[in-house]
Amino acid sequence: MESRSWYLLFLPVFAVIGLVEVYPLILSAYLSFTNLNGVPALANYITLASDPAFFSALNVSLFYSLASTIIAVAIGLGLTYILTQSLPGKRVFEATYLLPLAVTPIVVGVLFSPSSVWDDVQQFSHFILGFPYFNELTPIFYFPVMIFSESWEWAPLILLVAMSISTNIPKEVFEAAESHGASTLQKFRMVILPAILKSPVMQFVIVLRFIDAMRAFEIPLAWSNWLGYTTTPGSPVDTISLYLYKLLFASSQGFPIGVVSAAALTLFAITFAGAVVLLRILKAVGG
Repeated sequence: MESRSWYLLFLPVFAVIGLVEVYPLILSAYLSFTNLNGVPALANYITLASDPAFFSALNVSLFYSLASTIIAVAIGLGLTYILTQSLPGKRVFEATYLLPLAVTPIVVGVLFSPSSVWDDVQQFSHFILGFPYFNELTPIFYFPVMIFSESWEWAPLILLVAMSISTNIPKEVFEAAESHGASTLQKFRMVILPAILKSPVMQFVIVLRFIDAMRAFEIPLAWSNWLGYTTTPGSPVDTISLYLYKLLFASSQGFPIGVVSAAALTLFAITFAGAVVLLRILKAVGG
């Protein structure tokens, strides 16, 4: 009985996971292979495969997730290098840069939206650089801004994990590096950075960040509204989550729930496969 008592401790957790994760997944799988009459069919996936808006949203999600994850990691590691130096006021800087974690994604989307960013860029490029005004927003402008806003919000998480890993490196390692004449940058590149990338915790956080970015909704929603794509699935800023939202609530096309379930299940499969590949790459990089 005592050897099995730990099952009872985790039983509430398993029940909650089954209710909010496993059951919706099974139900979505069932609905994705069922037509409106309750007959098993592949019509939902055939409809999905013939919808260009779905593939557009899928490409946006993949690019958005990979780019925002890479940039967030780069920003977080860059800040880690700064905070590992003996600089005055670094504690204040560290506390200040953690503030984006307290900001909701929809607020970040509004802060980096055209009315907040584009007007300032227009004024700077016109009056300082002498360029003419641009009448239309293009993907060359708003995709980098969207990706940077996502990265800016989650880079502090990478920073926190990286700092916790770096503080656990034995002092003897740094003393040995200093005795060999290693510079500050060399110590970070040869001691701190490998320890961070080899850490299973950091690898898990990076994969988790990729998974979270694959379901990005709030920031693309803010940009979709600003660009005038409120109810049109397949806009240039639609991620899969935003695509599903428009199919369910905003579109007049009347897509059945089976097609939406098929798209959601496809997103799950691609996200899972991408997370596995990313984890293998991180393990290979970490040695």
